[in-house]
Amino acid sequence: MEEEWTNIDLKLCPSHGDFRLKSTKISSKCYACYKDGHDNKQGYKCDFCDFYVHEECINVNIPSRHKHPLQLIRSDTRSGRGFESCSLCEDLEFEPLYQCSQCAFLICIQCAREPLILNAAEAHEHELHQIPINLSFTCDACGLYSSNYPCVCHQCCFIVHRECISLPRVIHINRHDHRISRVASLGPGKWICGVCREPVNGECGAYSCLICSYVVHSKCATHMFIWDGEELEGIPEEKERMPFEVIDQNLIKHFSHEHNLKMSSLGLKEGKHCYACTLPLNSKMCYVCTQCDFILHNGCANLPLEKRHPVHNQKLTLCAKVQCNNYIVCRACLRYCTGFSYTVNDDINIDVRCASISDAFKHESHPHWLFPFTYLSLDKRCKVCDSLHWMYLRCVNKDDCGGFSLCFTCATLPTYVRHKYDGHPLCLYYGEGNVNSTYCCGICEEEVYPKSWFYGCSDCSSSFHTKCVFKNLLHPRPGYDLEIHDKGTFDLLPNKSQSRPICYLCKTHCMGELVLNDKDDTSLFMCCSCGFPKFNLE
Repeated sequence: MEEEWTNIDLKLCPSHGDFRLKSTKISSKCYACYKDGHDNKQGYKCDFCDFYVHEECINVNIPSRHKHPLQLIRSDTRSGRGFESCSLCEDLEFEPLYQCSQCAFLICIQCAREPLILNAAEAHEHELHQIPINLSFTCDACGLYSSNYPCVCHQCCFIVHRECISLPRVIHINRHDHRISRVASLGPGKWICGVCREPVNGECGAYSCLICSYVVHSKCATHMFIWDGEELEGIPEEKERMPFEVIDQNLIKHFSHEHNLKMSSLGLKEGKHCYACTLPLNSKMCYVCTQCDFILHNGCANLPLEKRHPVHNQKLTLCAKVQCNNYIVCRACLRYCTGFSYTVNDDINIDVRCASISDAFKHESHPHWLFPFTYLSLDKRCKVCDSLHWMYLRCVNKDDCGGFSLCFTCATLPTYVRHKYDGHPLCLYYGEGNVNSTYCCGICEEEVYPKSWFYGCSDCSSSFHTKCVFKNLLHPRPGYDLEIHDKGTFDLLPNKSQSRPICYLCKTHCMGELVLNDKDDTSLFMCCSCGFPKFNLE
């Protein structure tokens, strides 16, 4: 026995490196059976730490745990695959495990010591017995069909994954504004998961909203990218905070500005942009500062101070001022943003337009509802611009649309815009051009493919690439100071001069609506596309 252990079972000691277990008389507790060695049983011990094991505990036959004999092995040498997990509790083990010599069954010392009877009052009213046999079954808690070592109730035929016993009761997920609660079953009906958009088995456990009809698979709701990891049972719900204080019928004090804002209808004002979404002002009602040029769309003034979004599993906070460089990179659309944003720990940022799309979204270009999904795969591209993103809006009608995907960059393009190259409002066309006609972009003068998205004017038949209208900044506000890494600090100015300035980087005339002017050397200009290059995930 000593020769077998010495030759095969080298154990790595965390403090002292490799060592061999030596045969000796044990006078302390056995690490496997946890019994005192007061009778001085023959066993093995480590010279460097407190590891002891009885000789008879190295190879055991525990019928209640497994039908085959088990051998104690090092956890970091099994099949050369590194540390393994226990088949029953599924915890990753750094200590020795018992392994079946005839099948893939593994059991940690802790599970081998204790009875496989679980008292889980939060999951079931009766005792649950774990079966040490790999079975195929449908879990009553999560509804998934899998092969595992299930826990069963013999009184009511309840069967469940061991990890599903400890599912949280009340949680928040990043796809829904309300709390959701765990229920034993949803009952009859056609239920669709709010995360993966696949059917939910109404006879099994799931999560549902007590306010609306929103439901989610248990596995989807507790995924590490969906749930923030907090159990909310017994914790009172926080009262939603308002973004402004009402002064009187037409006057408010918004959290983002030091002066009072007055409700007004300015109409279309050239060069005026909303400070939150950075889009131009239109005929809708706006809030205007009584002392300076600060303006907010009515909808932007009512943006919630906190919200949840698939971009992160933590709650996002509305930020009115960018702390670094005076701009952020939106995590969803990968654009540079100079307006308000939602942020998590000043690390993850998303502009307010992308933040408004957090669940089901209906876009004019597509007949079905689109839903947010996160993945980065070379075969998952935007069907409009063919670019690679890590977050998309996807159609779940696979038979009709073949998995239509739309990136947030395209999804948040405004339907109507103004541009200095045309005196009329420009409308966004979704590949509705005449294939027999030739279109030319009024900005770059290159061909516009009629089946692609483009901006067009019905009055004068002009057309523009969407990328030429916006470049990489979505309507930034002129007069803004920007600190660009490795390039310096620049003023963002309208490009209105008769002779367009020459970019000191690309050595060509700056073609965009805006241009960057060096604050230290006002004779130097730079294109916005040179200062803010497009992100490439490929």
